[in-house]
Amino acid sequence: MSRAMPQPSGRGRPSDPDIETRILSSALDLYGELGWARLNLDIIARHAKVGKAALYRRWTTKEQIMSDALRSSKRTVLDFDTGTLRGDLIAIGHVTVEQLLGKHGSVRMRAMIDAKIYPELFEGEIADFRSESIAGGREIIFRAIERGEISKGTSPALILDAVAGTIEHHYLMTPMSKIKEFEAGSDTYVELVVDLVLAGLKSQPGSNDE
Repeated sequence: MSRAMPQPSGRGRPSDPDIETRILSSALDLYGELGWARLNLDIIARHAKVGKAALYRRWTTKEQIMSDALRSSKRTVLDFDTGTLRGDLIAIGHVTVEQLLGKHGSVRMRAMIDAKIYPELFEGEIADFRSESIAGGREIIFRAIERGEISKGTSPALILDAVAGTIEHHYLMTPMSKIKEFEAGSDTYVELVVDLVLAGLKSQPGSNDE
């Protein structure tokens, strides 16, 4: 009588449901720390504590993995309705500060610079980020126009750039030894920036205060 061959149990190394999230998070960590030139897949695999084979099954170049990593870190669309334009812009300013001081705060700033140097790498991702930000900002500006706070035709992109861009520039110009002071004074600074932007809007020809 022939003996029946044992059937495979189906047991093997269990799949890791968080492996892709961990790899993408590691890619962002290392990109923010090392920059584009020093980044490679082997370093990412070690940092994420995954085998090289598992990583290479999903991505074969650092361009691919960073594209996915940047898209995974998308910001929430900025759309607040506090009842006033000043309140909405202050809320956007606070979110900007929180993102800059967050875990991957330097990543987006570095990617924006690298997109100028290597436009074939991040140009699409940066364009998507900007479009999403403007989408939320557009609703804020339209509501302010309907409330009569600002004139028709006011550019959402210009206002958002003036608020978020000024805060981002201040952050970039702050030495790392002074980051705690930047954080401690951020509420006051955001309000000063917003009030300066609003004062500029009111001084424009055709503003509703004239």
